[in-house]
Amino acid sequence: MSLVSTVGLAVRAVQIKLGLLTAYDTFWPAAVRGSRLLLNGQVSAFTRKLFNELPDARETIPVEANRSGPPLFLAGHVLGLGGYDHLVLNILKGLTNSGVNVCRDRRSCFRKQLVPIEIRPSEMRRRAHHPRLAVAPPYLLQRYSPDRHTAAFTMWESDTLPPGSVEQLNRCGLVIVPSSWGRRCFRANGVRVPIEVVSLGYDPTVFGGTPSLARGVRQTVFGTAGALDEGGLRKNVQRVIDLFRQEFPSERDVRLRVKITPNSPRVETHGDPRVEVLDSHLTPSELADWYRSLNVYVNASAGEGFGLHLLEAMACGVPLISSRFGGVGAFFDARVGYEVRSTPIEASNAIYQGMWSDPHNGDMMTCMRQVYRDGETARLSGIAASQRAAKFRWEDTMRKLVIALIRHNFIRHPQSTALSPVS
Repeated sequence: MSLVSTVGLAVRAVQIKLGLLTAYDTFWPAAVRGSRLLLNGQVSAFTRKLFNELPDARETIPVEANRSGPPLFLAGHVLGLGGYDHLVLNILKGLTNSGVNVCRDRRSCFRKQLVPIEIRPSEMRRRAHHPRLAVAPPYLLQRYSPDRHTAAFTMWESDTLPPGSVEQLNRCGLVIVPSSWGRRCFRANGVRVPIEVVSLGYDPTVFGGTPSLARGVRQTVFGTAGALDEGGLRKNVQRVIDLFRQEFPSERDVRLRVKITPNSPRVETHGDPRVEVLDSHLTPSELADWYRSLNVYVNASAGEGFGLHLLEAMACGVPLISSRFGGVGAFFDARVGYEVRSTPIEASNAIYQGMWSDPHNGDMMTCMRQVYRDGETARLSGIAASQRAAKFRWEDTMRKLVIALIRHNFIRHPQSTALSPVS
């Protein structure tokens, strides 16, 4: 490779890096971390991070999608495997397989290694009359300058939307939320435009089966997951650890498996060897295996816009210990798990305001003890949970989404080939 080609490749990699960093306002934190590496003489580590988008940069020949028909621009990011990125990826797959001519909004950033070539969106310039689907939390919609030709697929976890987001939502022609609770919440906050409910789903080829606990071993395994940053603190992972240790101070035949994100602050296990912490990114199949290693999933979250991770656990035959506050009530109740009471409290968080839920500690501990004492009932609850989850699959999500977009004139009736989830 010539020097000119090498320099061009390096410049392209840096451009991609900058685009990814600005997608979620992480440029300045990354700049600070990079400066620290240089000040500490870690030049090689700095260089490795700066040019770690070389695999995408080397893909110099653009993949031109051979699609026709009116375009629908997709605004959203695919930079990781979870959260809104997961939703954008599945929407991209479902709409493309439905025959929709999906185009990338210029503000969207995709890691090409996460988006299969056959579903990558077309590249074209959006005109003022072109319809667009923006998939983002309410406080990030302003980045896409929404207009009446924009449909927003979004959700929120407390009963009060972030400052300024109602104005952005009312500029859209359509708002899509994943639960009836979300629709009531958005209406109460002053969203006046049409609102459709399209529940999220899971991939049955990945999340399914039954818990894979070792047969003949008398051991009860609890699980919980979440980040410990400002957004993830609502998951109350530390509270689950503390309640587990309080309810089972000395029992040896219990385990609590905790999954947190790699960059998350550490949880306090108090040196308890029964608390196993996993702090790595998991592929969907690895995550399904993790769910299937549990007897029950303990959800102490203060609020969920939907709770896709909870639905995925249920699909794997794992019942929940959870309240029904927020979007969780769309698919969970006492018939498919262990329902706990909750009390409305003020959201004390740097991101959220308004009211959300405080699950009852005593109820959660009582439910954990019930699972410990009666594993057979927990197993039957897991079967019921998987049957309930079967009503929420990605193919159902995409069918409802396509219908909603047709109803509000964002797309024409597409020639559907398949409505399958991302594998």
